Amino acid sequence: MTASFGVYAQESQEALEEVTVTGIRTSVLDSLEAKRNADVVADVVDAGALGSLPDQSIADALGRLPGVTTVRSNGQSSQLNIRGMNGDFLQTTLNGREQASTAGYTESTRWISFDQYPAELISQAAVYKSPKASLIEGGVAGSVELKTANPLDAANPHNFNANVRMSYNDGADAVGADEFGQRVTMSYMGKFMDDKLGVALGYSNLEQPNSFNKARAGADDLNGYVEGADGNYRPQAFQWQAGNGTDTRNGYLASVVFQPTDNLKAQLDYFKSDFEREDTRHGITASGLTRIDSSNASVSGGVESSATVGIGDPTATSPWFEARTEDQSTQADTDSLGLNLEWNIDDRNTIVFDYSTSEGTKTRKDQIVSMHAYDLTTDGSGNLVAWQEATGQELTYALNGEEFPSANFSGVDFTDLDTMRLSRYEEYPHKYTDEVESFKVDYKFDLEWGAIASIEAGFRSSERTFDSDRGAFLYGSRDGQYNGYCADNLSSIDCMPQELDGFVKVESVSGAPDHLVITDMDALATSIFGAGNYAGKKVFSQDWTFVESGAVTEEVFAYYLMANIDTQLGSIPVTGNFGVRVVDTDVKSSGVQNVGDGNGIEITDDVGVTRNNYDHVTYGPEYTDTLPSLNLNFELTEQDYIRFAAAKVMGRPPVGQLKGGAGSWNTTGTNEYNVWTKGSPYLDPFRANQIDLAYEHYFEDGGAVTAALFWKDIESLVEKQYIYLDSQADRTALFNELGIDIPEGDVAGAFETFVNNDKGGYIRGIELAGTKTFDQLPGVFAGLGLTASYSYTESETEVTGGNLYGQNLPLPGLSENVWSTTVFWDIGNFSSHVNVRYRDEFILNMPIPGSSTPVMAQEYTTVDAQVSYAFNNGIDVVFSANNLTDEGDVVEYGVDNAFGEYTEFGRQYYLGVNYKY
Repeated sequence: MTASFGVYAQESQEALEEVTVTGIRTSVLDSLEAKRNADVVADVVDAGALGSLPDQSIADALGRLPGVTTVRSNGQSSQLNIRGMNGDFLQTTLNGREQASTAGYTESTRWISFDQYPAELISQAAVYKSPKASLIEGGVAGSVELKTANPLDAANPHNFNANVRMSYNDGADAVGADEFGQRVTMSYMGKFMDDKLGVALGYSNLEQPNSFNKARAGADDLNGYVEGADGNYRPQAFQWQAGNGTDTRNGYLASVVFQPTDNLKAQLDYFKSDFEREDTRHGITASGLTRIDSSNASVSGGVESSATVGIGDPTATSPWFEARTEDQSTQADTDSLGLNLEWNIDDRNTIVFDYSTSEGTKTRKDQIVSMHAYDLTTDGSGNLVAWQEATGQELTYALNGEEFPSANFSGVDFTDLDTMRLSRYEEYPHKYTDEVESFKVDYKFDLEWGAIASIEAGFRSSERTFDSDRGAFLYGSRDGQYNGYCADNLSSIDCMPQELDGFVKVESVSGAPDHLVITDMDALATSIFGAGNYAGKKVFSQDWTFVESGAVTEEVFAYYLMANIDTQLGSIPVTGNFGVRVVDTDVKSSGVQNVGDGNGIEITDDVGVTRNNYDHVTYGPEYTDTLPSLNLNFELTEQDYIRFAAAKVMGRPPVGQLKGGAGSWNTTGTNEYNVWTKGSPYLDPFRANQIDLAYEHYFEDGGAVTAALFWKDIESLVEKQYIYLDSQADRTALFNELGIDIPEGDVAGAFETFVNNDKGGYIRGIELAGTKTFDQLPGVFAGLGLTASYSYTESETEVTGGNLYGQNLPLPGLSENVWSTTVFWDIGNFSSHVNVRYRDEFILNMPIPGSSTPVMAQEYTTVDAQVSYAFNNGIDVVFSANNLTDEGDVVEYGVDNAFGEYTEFGRQYYLGVNYKY
């Protein structure tokens, strides 16, 4: 382990009576033993569980722990929520080292995308729910520690593992995706030079479909419902989509440990993950539905549950209907390297030096082709001379509860190449990078001074830089073209509907008609614009391409002092620690800001336009946090423990909300100058005080029951605000305070940015868990076991409702009720288990163009299962299944009990062979 000193530090703990067990039971009991020996409030998933459960990433395994839930992306668990808080409130480390993030989708982020980490290459994963001074700060909700194995701890001089699993997705064929995939893992650990040199090597490959079927009450920047004059709500847009693609992940792990003496150890760790997600989507989009009155409407619960909407005059304000093909493919690459030197100077003094670097890059293509039906006029030579969207198009829709709505169109055939043309081509390339470099020193002195067993002290210096690069290429009009009207044209050719013949096929989607799908969007774009002439550009006509590009750098210096406790309170052994961590943070954000005409420097965009109203800016604050912590563990009996923990914790805001730079606009018909920003580096971090109280009872024959109460008091949260002060004098004073120059002839208007609000407050809850083996049952039933957990969380914290909700909403990630149950049964070499997980509704931050907005994700229950048989020659045969009930994701868009979004991913089955030597 490369962390300074193990979290599991209760060396005085008496050993359990040894019980020889096999199968999943082994990993369940080992995880409990690690929890029992922890010196903080923690839950652990042992290596056996990671290797035995049907998990593609460690997020699935951690999602079974009390108070821990997952957020699914393309049907796979990716983000973790802990105790009602989303990934923005977590700290994640690998072997004690901060990891670069590749989770960005619409902006930079610091939370870890856990599907980047193959479960098979991780030896142990722990969730620390109470901190101690020696742990890296940043986990307001908790900290997740991932560990890789030390090869010198391997059982044999040479150890080899291989795992091959074929996969099948029963929903892939319905959307034209390949149903089959595979996972291959190989690892080796060896010991050399009389066990002084250890080498560990690991490789994991995943290749499988990521298909989905989706419908949503929204598209682009028009999402949710609008209230009409009659008081009823109508969706602004619909999308029916089918997605298909392949996830390909390659994970590499290498560790070299050299321990020439008992007093000196050096360890070099390397981890690399390349994760490519091919993500192409096609379907029907109907948007702008609130621009014209509907007919034949049926109303249910204040919502138009069915209605007919027509385009009317396509050259006026009206809805539009299109067949759309998208490429949202992503590439996420991570490299992490760490060197750890541990020197036991003598029996009482130990010092550890650790250096690490981690780099992450995430790219997303974000390529969109929209096709509309047109009335076309040609001359005698067949040249196109006039065009407009086809008249007489109508949509009749019907909502069908939470599942796919129905769409019937008239006046348009989405498969007819005589009328269908490319109406708009869009490309918005995203690139997010994250680099972390750190050095730390930890010192431990065993002094045996009364209740104090040892003292630890240390410091950590780190620099982390998040960078974003955005661009755009636009051609045509999303709402359809007509002679003289084209919304955008960054190409060198005239704007007109383009022919599609030779680049399309016909496909289907649930709930909507068959339609044309682009078979190769790059080939189509090359035929229209020429090779290389449609790359994303930074252009002043889309000034967000400048403002959303930029970097945030955080320089951190932290130091701590901590005392480890080992004493008696009467006849009760007491262990734990108390200490303080001091964290100095220097945040600097760099970007481009609109400072008014003539006030900036000359900048030329990628199409040759030069402006002087922008300038490069770098600014940000420095602040210090003092974080005391206390952990006490009372061993009432050999089987009963009480834990108490109290601490002050902090976590830095999401990176996308710290961005510098600003854009502007003028209020129509006035000279009011309004400014918008992606964020502010002056945001305060999340700060909270927290208390944990836990009781744990461990059965002599294996298993435990535990109960934990937790309470957190969060000082403030971050929200987006539109600030328009009452008087012109107040608005001018605000702009002067912010250093915003008002162009000559204009006056100060609105300011839109992210700010700290006063809506902090408590988060509190209870976590119950139990594990029981039934060895006392007769015969084969003695192999039965059960592990279950339940958590209840409530909070008074709130965030603003964003684009879809007028009222304040609960904290994103908070589900009041969460439970998980696993039944396992080991009979000799046969092992099986079934896991059922439930999550209550919760607020989810949904990506929208340029930002995100909160939506209400509905409750869901997932079922996973696995059976395996171990032969005596080191071979195991495994069959497993994920999402057996084909549970879809259901989301509401601002109106209770009304359709928002429904996505199906299909069931995933695995058949494989494991080999150990």
